[in-house]
Amino acid sequence: MCGDLHHGERPLDALAAYLEAEPHDAVLLTFNPAMLSTVCQRLRVPVRALPPTFFRYPAAQRVAQPRLELLHVGSLGPHHPRSRELVTALQARGRVPFRHATTRSPEEAAALYAQHALVLNVPLNHGLNHCFFEVMAAGAPQVVFGDPGLVGEHRHLVERPDMFWASTLGELVELALRLSPGLSRWVCLAEPFTAKG
Repeated sequence: MCGDLHHGERPLDALAAYLEAEPHDAVLLTFNPAMLSTVCQRLRVPVRALPPTFFRYPAAQRVAQPRLELLHVGSLGPHHPRSRELVTALQARGRVPFRHATTRSPEEAAALYAQHALVLNVPLNHGLNHCFFEVMAAGAPQVVFGDPGLVGEHRHLVERPDMFWASTLGELVELALRLSPGLSRWVCLAEPFTAKG
């Protein structure tokens, strides 16, 4: 069985119930390596965490002069309150060159990632997401709005030269300034962004 734990309410309970109803030999966590020990304690089958190797994420040709904007691609709907709050905060301040977009396909997202100086990734519920791997495949640098512990034992993902982490709006802006001095319109904001949920 292969699954993730960043969708729905009480996903670990749902996974345990599913295994009771339909037994499997093992569980492979693809997007929740940080939860490996918790899941191991809860289930009676072997559990491993492996970043997704069975998806083919589209590659893209990085442009020579990327757009000096922070790009966020994804939903801002009811299941993504943290993304919605962060995007709203960035837009309301109007001081950060920022673009939010939705796409119809992974290929379209990859093309957008490759055109931008920095991509913002806001993971759900303590898990990684497709965006985490799509941005890498597109050759773009990304800042993950969350804790580097999300990668669990896969520390090499944190140490990639194109991977950055921020947990407040101020950190996000400071990071952008440090990474790309040409982003002169970026202004460091002192107050932290704390999303609920």
